[in-house]
Amino acid sequence: MRSTAQPQPRVQTLKFLSVDCMEKLRDEFVFHLDVLLKQSRPGYKNPDVKLRAFPPDRRLCVYTVLKEYIKRTEILRVHTKQLLISYIKPHKAVTCSTISRWIKVVLQKSGIDTRQFSAHSVRSAATSKAKLYNVSLADIMSKAGWTNVNTFATFYNKRIINSNSFDVNVLNN
Repeated sequence: MRSTAQPQPRVQTLKFLSVDCMEKLRDEFVFHLDVLLKQSRPGYKNPDVKLRAFPPDRRLCVYTVLKEYIKRTEILRVHTKQLLISYIKPHKAVTCSTISRWIKVVLQKSGIDTRQFSAHSVRSAATSKAKLYNVSLADIMSKAGWTNVNTFATFYNKRIINSNSFDVNVLNN
């Protein structure tokens, strides 16, 4: 059975997501990338970025949130067609640094140690956490877009420390 998992995009990829190169389907948004990215090489076609609906919980559903974001930012998107724009006037396209800062805030609010993981290591944080919860290595590699198990073992398999273990154990006992 062939996996339909999409690789996790890099910050640079997120910067180049454009509403002009976006398809809104019934249960997913598909972004086509036609720019040179860090990982671009001769003969390489950038994979589409697919953001799928998560029906079990609309609060966690990127499709629902993105649909609302596009609706709310449409009138602000005067100077750019880039998906991610600044919430500060004049609402221009954001930089990779801004996206990284936003990701770091989300990591912190998710309880991830940002001294160990940065916005550029979301892939490490997500895949290491998945391994901690016994997600199969095949599933981890598929979601991350890797074909070589050594890539995960060498560069991405980080030790996860549960910084809330004291609090959780005290409150639960």
